[in-house]
Amino acid sequence: MAFPNDMPARDQRRLTVLTLLILVIAAVITGVLGVIFIDDDGGGAAAQTLREYNLEIVGADIDYGGGSVWHAWTYKLADAPSGTVPGPTLTAIVGEKLKINVKNNLSHVHSVHTHLSNYPIESDGSQINIISGIAPGAMIPPGGSYTYEFDLTEPGLYYYHDHSADGGGSISANIHQGLYGAIIVKAPDEPAVRDEVIFMGEIGHETEGDGVPVYIMNGLGIPGGEHHLEAIFREQGFDAVAAQLGKTVPVISAKVGEVMRVHVVNIGDQIHSFHAHSVSHISIGTLEGGRWAANLLPLLPGAADTLQFTFTNPGLWLFHCHVVNHADAGMIGIFNIEEPTP
Repeated sequence: MAFPNDMPARDQRRLTVLTLLILVIAAVITGVLGVIFIDDDGGGAAAQTLREYNLEIVGADIDYGGGSVWHAWTYKLADAPSGTVPGPTLTAIVGEKLKINVKNNLSHVHSVHTHLSNYPIESDGSQINIISGIAPGAMIPPGGSYTYEFDLTEPGLYYYHDHSADGGGSISANIHQGLYGAIIVKAPDEPAVRDEVIFMGEIGHETEGDGVPVYIMNGLGIPGGEHHLEAIFREQGFDAVAAQLGKTVPVISAKVGEVMRVHVVNIGDQIHSFHAHSVSHISIGTLEGGRWAANLLPLLPGAADTLQFTFTNPGLWLFHCHVVNHADAGMIGIFNIEEPTP
Protein backbone atom coordinates (compact mmCIF):
# COMPACT_ATOMS: atom_id res chain seq x y z
CA MET A 1 0.00 0.00 0.00
CA ALA A 2 1.47 3.42 -1.03
CA PHE A 3 1.34 6.44 1.36
CA PRO A 4 2.21 10.16 0.88
CA ASN A 5 5.85 10.90 1.62
CA ASP A 6 4.99 13.36 4.35
CA MET A 7 2.59 10.97 6.24
CA PRO A 8 3.96 10.04 9.67
CA ALA A 9 4.86 6.36 10.13
CA ARG A 10 2.39 6.05 13.00
CA ASP A 11 -0.56 7.13 10.78
CA GLN A 12 0.58 4.74 8.04
CA ARG A 13 0.42 1.83 10.50
CA ARG A 14 -3.05 2.84 11.71
CA LEU A 15 -4.40 3.11 8.16
CA THR A 16 -2.95 -0.28 7.26
CA VAL A 17 -4.61 -1.97 10.26
CA LEU A 18 -7.96 -0.25 9.51
CA THR A 19 -7.85 -1.42 5.89
CA LEU A 20 -7.19 -5.02 6.95
CA LEU A 21 -10.10 -4.92 9.41
CA ILE A 22 -12.45 -3.67 6.67
CA LEU A 23 -11.35 -6.51 4.36
CA VAL A 24 -11.90 -9.14 7.08
CA ILE A 25 -15.39 -7.83 7.93
CA ALA A 26 -16.36 -7.77 4.25
CA ALA A 27 -15.21 -11.37 3.83
CA VAL A 28 -17.28 -12.53 6.84
CA ILE A 29 -20.41 -10.74 5.59
CA THR A 30 -20.01 -12.24 2.12
CA GLY A 31 -19.71 -15.72 3.59
CA VAL A 32 -22.84 -15.36 5.73
CA LEU A 33 -24.89 -14.05 2.82
CA GLY A 34 -23.66 -16.91 0.70
CA VAL A 35 -24.98 -19.46 3.23
CA ILE A 36 -28.33 -17.69 3.42
CA PHE A 37 -28.75 -17.67 -0.34
CA ILE A 38 -27.86 -21.37 -0.58
CA ASP A 39 -30.48 -22.27 2.02
CA ASP A 40 -33.11 -20.11 0.30
CA ASP A 41 -32.41 -21.90 -2.96
CA GLY A 42 -33.15 -25.26 -1.33
CA GLY A 43 -29.57 -26.49 -1.60
CA GLY A 44 -28.95 -26.61 2.13
CA ALA A 45 -29.74 -29.31 4.68
CA ALA A 46 -33.29 -27.96 5.09
CA ALA A 47 -34.38 -28.87 1.54
CA GLN A 48 -37.92 -30.29 1.58
CA THR A 49 -38.59 -33.88 0.51
CA LEU A 50 -41.31 -34.39 -2.10
CA ARG A 51 -43.73 -37.30 -1.67
CA GLU A 52 -45.63 -37.75 -4.94
CA TYR A 53 -48.57 -39.98 -5.91
CA ASN A 54 -50.24 -40.40 -9.30
CA LEU A 55 -53.91 -41.34 -8.96
CA GLU A 56 -56.62 -42.10 -11.49
CA ILE A 57 -60.39 -42.05 -10.94
CA VAL A 58 -61.90 -45.13 -12.60
CA GLY A 59 -64.82 -47.52 -12.41
CA ALA A 60 -64.45 -50.98 -10.85
CA ASP A 61 -66.92 -53.83 -10.47
CA ILE A 62 -67.00 -55.59 -7.08
CA ASP A 63 -68.59 -59.03 -7.53
CA TYR A 64 -70.20 -60.55 -4.43
CA GLY A 65 -71.32 -63.66 -6.31
CA GLY A 66 -74.74 -64.87 -7.41
CA GLY A 67 -75.18 -61.99 -9.82
CA SER A 68 -74.78 -59.33 -7.14
CA VAL A 69 -72.37 -56.61 -8.29
CA TRP A 70 -71.43 -53.14 -7.14
CA HIS A 71 -70.38 -50.84 -10.01
CA ALA A 72 -68.12 -48.73 -7.82
CA TRP A 73 -66.23 -45.53 -8.55
CA THR A 74 -62.68 -45.76 -7.29
CA TYR A 75 -59.24 -44.19 -6.95
CA LYS A 76 -56.25 -46.22 -8.13
CA LEU A 77 -52.52 -45.74 -8.52
CA ALA A 78 -51.69 -44.95 -12.14
CA ASP A 79 -49.70 -48.18 -12.56
CA ALA A 80 -52.24 -50.41 -10.74
CA PRO A 81 -54.39 -52.80 -12.81
CA SER A 82 -57.69 -51.69 -11.26
CA GLY A 83 -59.29 -49.48 -8.66
CA THR A 84 -60.14 -50.55 -5.11
CA VAL A 85 -62.44 -49.57 -2.25
CA PRO A 86 -60.95 -47.92 -0.29
CA GLY A 87 -58.45 -46.25 -2.61
CA PRO A 88 -54.67 -46.37 -2.13
CA THR A 89 -53.37 -45.46 1.32
CA LEU A 90 -51.10 -42.41 0.98
CA THR A 91 -48.26 -42.35 3.50
CA ALA A 92 -45.82 -39.52 4.20
CA ILE A 93 -43.74 -37.87 6.94
CA VAL A 94 -44.15 -34.52 8.69
CA GLY A 95 -42.03 -31.90 6.91
CA GLU A 96 -42.51 -33.42 3.48
CA LYS A 97 -44.55 -31.92 0.64
CA LEU A 98 -47.33 -34.25 -0.48
CA LYS A 99 -48.11 -33.94 -4.18
CA ILE A 100 -51.16 -35.78 -5.59
CA ASN A 101 -51.55 -35.83 -9.37
CA VAL A 102 -55.07 -36.92 -10.32
CA LYS A 103 -56.57 -37.94 -13.69
CA ASN A 104 -60.37 -38.25 -13.93
CA ASN A 105 -61.28 -41.11 -16.27
CA LEU A 106 -64.98 -41.17 -15.40
CA SER A 107 -67.83 -39.32 -17.13
CA HIS A 108 -68.62 -36.97 -14.22
CA VAL A 109 -66.80 -34.20 -12.35
CA HIS A 110 -64.80 -35.56 -9.40
CA SER A 111 -62.11 -34.29 -7.03
CA VAL A 112 -59.77 -35.11 -4.17
CA HIS A 113 -60.58 -33.32 -0.92
CA THR A 114 -58.38 -34.17 2.08
CA HIS A 115 -58.79 -33.70 5.83
CA LEU A 116 -55.23 -32.39 6.17
CA SER A 117 -54.43 -29.04 7.78
CA ASN A 118 -52.76 -25.78 6.71
CA TYR A 119 -53.04 -26.10 2.94
CA PRO A 120 -53.81 -23.40 0.33
CA ILE A 121 -57.28 -23.06 -1.17
CA GLU A 122 -55.92 -24.19 -4.55
CA SER A 123 -55.75 -27.72 -3.08
CA ASP A 124 -59.18 -27.76 -1.41
CA GLY A 125 -60.94 -29.84 -4.08
CA SER A 126 -64.42 -28.53 -3.27
CA GLN A 127 -67.20 -26.35 -4.67
CA ILE A 128 -65.46 -23.31 -3.13
CA ASN A 129 -62.82 -23.57 -5.85
CA ILE A 130 -65.53 -22.95 -8.43
CA ILE A 131 -67.45 -20.35 -6.40
CA SER A 132 -64.36 -18.31 -5.57
CA GLY A 133 -62.86 -18.64 -9.03
CA ILE A 134 -59.57 -19.77 -7.44
CA ALA A 135 -58.33 -22.96 -9.09
CA PRO A 136 -61.72 -24.20 -10.39
CA GLY A 137 -59.82 -27.02 -12.06
CA ALA A 138 -59.53 -28.66 -8.61
CA MET A 139 -63.01 -29.95 -9.43
CA ILE A 140 -61.78 -32.15 -12.24
CA PRO A 141 -63.97 -32.48 -15.37
CA PRO A 142 -64.18 -35.79 -17.28
CA GLY A 143 -60.84 -36.49 -18.93
CA GLY A 144 -59.14 -33.70 -16.98
CA SER A 145 -56.22 -33.69 -14.57
CA TYR A 146 -55.21 -31.65 -11.54
CA THR A 147 -52.39 -31.55 -8.99
CA TYR A 148 -53.01 -30.99 -5.26
CA GLU A 149 -50.10 -30.03 -2.98
CA PHE A 150 -49.82 -30.08 0.83
CA ASP A 151 -47.06 -29.13 3.25
CA LEU A 152 -47.38 -31.74 5.99
CA THR A 153 -47.21 -30.11 9.43
CA GLU A 154 -49.01 -32.52 11.78
CA PRO A 155 -48.75 -36.31 12.19
CA GLY A 156 -51.87 -38.45 12.39
CA LEU A 157 -54.60 -40.31 10.55
CA TYR A 158 -56.42 -38.41 7.79
CA TYR A 159 -58.38 -39.37 4.71
CA TYR A 160 -59.37 -38.11 1.28
CA HIS A 161 -62.62 -38.33 -0.68
CA ASP A 162 -64.56 -36.93 -3.61
CA HIS A 163 -66.30 -33.61 -2.94
CA SER A 164 -68.40 -33.50 -6.12
CA ALA A 165 -72.11 -34.24 -6.42
CA ASP A 166 -71.97 -34.72 -10.19
CA GLY A 167 -73.41 -38.08 -11.27
CA GLY A 168 -74.76 -39.08 -7.88
CA GLY A 169 -76.94 -36.11 -7.00
CA SER A 170 -75.15 -35.46 -3.71
CA ILE A 171 -71.65 -35.41 -2.27
CA SER A 172 -72.68 -38.24 0.03
CA ALA A 173 -73.71 -40.41 -2.91
CA ASN A 174 -70.35 -39.92 -4.65
CA ILE A 175 -68.42 -40.80 -1.51
CA HIS A 176 -70.52 -43.92 -0.93
CA GLN A 177 -69.81 -44.98 -4.50
CA GLY A 178 -66.26 -45.74 -3.31
CA LEU A 179 -64.26 -42.54 -3.79
CA TYR A 180 -62.28 -42.44 -0.54
CA GLY A 181 -58.94 -43.50 0.92
CA ALA A 182 -56.63 -42.99 3.90
CA ILE A 183 -53.69 -40.64 4.45
CA ILE A 184 -51.21 -41.62 7.19
CA VAL A 185 -48.73 -38.90 8.20
CA LYS A 186 -45.96 -40.13 10.48
CA ALA A 187 -43.65 -38.18 12.76
CA PRO A 188 -39.99 -38.17 11.62
CA ASP A 189 -38.91 -40.22 14.66
CA GLU A 190 -41.87 -42.61 14.64
CA PRO A 191 -40.80 -46.28 14.83
CA ALA A 192 -41.69 -48.56 11.95
CA VAL A 193 -44.89 -50.51 12.53
CA ARG A 194 -47.37 -52.41 10.38
CA ASP A 195 -50.36 -50.31 9.24
CA GLU A 196 -53.79 -51.63 8.28
CA VAL A 197 -56.79 -49.55 7.20
CA ILE A 198 -60.50 -50.33 7.70
CA PHE A 199 -63.23 -48.08 6.26
CA MET A 200 -66.79 -48.55 7.50
CA GLY A 201 -69.79 -47.16 5.67
CA GLU A 202 -72.82 -47.64 3.48
CA ILE A 203 -72.67 -49.02 -0.06
CA GLY A 204 -73.16 -46.82 -3.13
CA HIS A 205 -76.18 -46.57 -5.40
CA GLU A 206 -74.97 -48.29 -8.59
CA THR A 207 -75.64 -51.94 -7.75
CA GLU A 208 -77.44 -54.93 -9.19
CA GLY A 209 -78.66 -58.22 -7.72
CA ASP A 210 -80.37 -59.23 -4.48
CA GLY A 211 -77.22 -60.21 -2.52
CA VAL A 212 -75.58 -56.80 -2.28
CA PRO A 213 -74.73 -55.80 1.31
CA VAL A 214 -76.22 -52.64 2.77
CA TYR A 215 -73.23 -51.90 5.01
CA ILE A 216 -69.63 -52.57 4.03
CA MET A 217 -66.11 -52.67 5.44
CA ASN A 218 -63.34 -52.02 2.90
CA GLY A 219 -65.87 -52.45 0.12
CA LEU A 220 -67.01 -55.92 1.22
CA GLY A 221 -70.00 -57.27 3.12
CA ILE A 222 -72.13 -60.40 3.49
CA PRO A 223 -75.86 -60.03 4.17
CA GLY A 224 -76.73 -62.04 7.25
CA GLY A 225 -73.30 -61.50 8.79
CA GLU A 226 -71.90 -64.14 11.13
CA HIS A 227 -75.18 -66.05 11.14
CA HIS A 228 -74.95 -66.43 7.36
CA LEU A 229 -71.38 -67.70 7.63
CA GLU A 230 -72.56 -70.29 10.16
CA ALA A 231 -75.30 -71.41 7.76
CA ILE A 232 -72.76 -71.77 4.95
CA PHE A 233 -70.56 -73.89 7.25
CA ARG A 234 -73.42 -76.18 8.23
CA GLU A 235 -74.51 -76.69 4.63
CA GLN A 236 -71.17 -76.76 2.77
CA GLY A 237 -68.34 -77.03 5.29
CA PHE A 238 -65.37 -74.90 6.22
CA ASP A 239 -63.97 -74.60 2.68
CA ALA A 240 -67.13 -72.78 1.60
CA VAL A 241 -66.68 -70.33 4.47
CA ALA A 242 -63.01 -69.81 3.54
CA ALA A 243 -64.13 -69.03 -0.02
CA GLN A 244 -65.97 -65.97 1.31
CA LEU A 245 -62.82 -64.48 2.88
CA GLY A 246 -61.60 -61.68 0.66
CA LYS A 247 -64.71 -61.93 -1.53
CA THR A 248 -67.57 -60.86 0.75
CA VAL A 249 -65.71 -60.76 4.08
CA PRO A 250 -62.53 -58.66 4.50
CA VAL A 251 -59.65 -60.59 6.08
CA ILE A 252 -56.42 -59.37 7.69
CA SER A 253 -53.73 -61.94 8.51
CA ALA A 254 -51.18 -61.44 11.28
CA LYS A 255 -49.08 -63.32 13.84
CA VAL A 256 -49.50 -63.75 17.57
CA GLY A 257 -47.49 -61.00 19.27
CA GLU A 258 -47.23 -58.85 16.13
CA VAL A 259 -47.91 -55.16 16.74
CA MET A 260 -50.35 -53.60 14.27
CA ARG A 261 -51.81 -50.14 13.97
CA VAL A 262 -55.33 -50.47 12.59
CA HIS A 263 -56.64 -47.17 11.25
CA VAL A 264 -60.46 -47.21 11.38
CA VAL A 265 -62.57 -44.59 9.55
CA ASN A 266 -66.34 -44.16 9.48
CA ILE A 267 -66.83 -42.77 5.98
CA GLY A 268 -70.61 -43.25 6.19
CA ASP A 269 -73.56 -41.07 7.17
CA GLN A 270 -74.65 -43.22 10.10
CA ILE A 271 -73.15 -43.96 13.51
CA HIS A 272 -70.97 -47.07 13.46
CA SER A 273 -68.79 -48.72 16.08
CA PHE A 274 -65.84 -51.08 15.78
CA HIS A 275 -65.21 -54.17 17.90
CA ALA A 276 -62.61 -56.91 17.37
CA HIS A 277 -62.77 -60.08 19.44
CA SER A 278 -60.07 -61.04 21.97
CA VAL A 279 -57.75 -58.03 21.65
CA SER A 280 -57.23 -54.83 23.65
CA HIS A 281 -58.32 -51.70 21.78
CA ILE A 282 -55.48 -49.27 22.53
CA SER A 283 -56.27 -45.82 21.09
CA ILE A 284 -53.12 -44.20 19.69
CA GLY A 285 -55.03 -41.18 18.40
CA THR A 286 -58.09 -40.09 20.37
CA LEU A 287 -57.11 -41.44 23.80
CA GLU A 288 -53.34 -41.00 23.34
CA GLY A 289 -52.48 -44.54 24.41
CA GLY A 290 -55.52 -45.26 26.57
CA ARG A 291 -57.83 -48.23 26.04
CA TRP A 292 -61.39 -47.86 24.79
CA ALA A 293 -63.82 -49.03 27.46
CA ALA A 294 -65.32 -52.45 26.71
CA ASN A 295 -62.92 -52.69 23.75
CA LEU A 296 -65.36 -50.75 21.58
CA LEU A 297 -64.44 -47.83 19.31
CA PRO A 298 -67.44 -45.46 18.82
CA LEU A 299 -67.49 -43.60 15.51
CA LEU A 300 -69.71 -40.68 14.58
CA PRO A 301 -70.04 -40.06 10.83
CA GLY A 302 -66.66 -38.94 9.50
CA ALA A 303 -64.81 -39.87 12.70
CA ALA A 304 -61.63 -41.94 12.81
CA ASP A 305 -59.09 -43.37 15.22
CA THR A 306 -55.92 -45.45 15.20
CA LEU A 307 -56.00 -48.63 17.30
CA GLN A 308 -52.93 -50.58 18.33
CA PHE A 309 -53.58 -54.33 18.30
CA THR A 310 -51.39 -57.16 19.58
CA PHE A 311 -53.18 -60.50 19.52
CA THR A 312 -52.15 -63.02 22.17
CA ASN A 313 -54.04 -66.07 20.88
CA PRO A 314 -54.23 -67.68 17.42
CA GLY A 315 -57.54 -68.16 15.62
CA LEU A 316 -60.09 -66.66 13.29
CA TRP A 317 -61.19 -63.59 15.24
CA LEU A 318 -64.23 -61.60 14.16
CA PHE A 319 -64.36 -57.83 13.82
CA HIS A 320 -67.61 -56.03 13.12
CA CYS A 321 -69.79 -53.01 13.68
CA HIS A 322 -71.36 -53.27 17.14
CA VAL A 323 -74.45 -51.51 15.97
CA VAL A 324 -75.39 -55.16 15.65
CA ASN A 325 -78.05 -54.85 12.96
CA HIS A 326 -75.29 -53.31 10.78
CA ALA A 327 -73.21 -56.45 11.32
CA ASP A 328 -76.29 -58.54 10.48
CA ALA A 329 -76.59 -56.54 7.24
CA GLY A 330 -73.00 -57.31 6.17
CA MET A 331 -70.52 -55.29 8.22
CA ILE A 332 -68.18 -58.05 9.47
CA GLY A 333 -64.57 -59.11 8.90
CA ILE A 334 -61.94 -61.61 10.08
CA PHE A 335 -58.49 -61.32 11.67
CA ASN A 336 -56.66 -64.52 10.77
CA ILE A 337 -54.10 -64.80 13.58
CA GLU A 338 -51.44 -67.49 13.32
CA GLU A 339 -48.65 -68.66 15.59
CA PRO A 340 -45.35 -66.90 14.90
CA THR A 341 -42.96 -68.64 12.53
CA PRO A 342 -40.27 -70.53 14.50
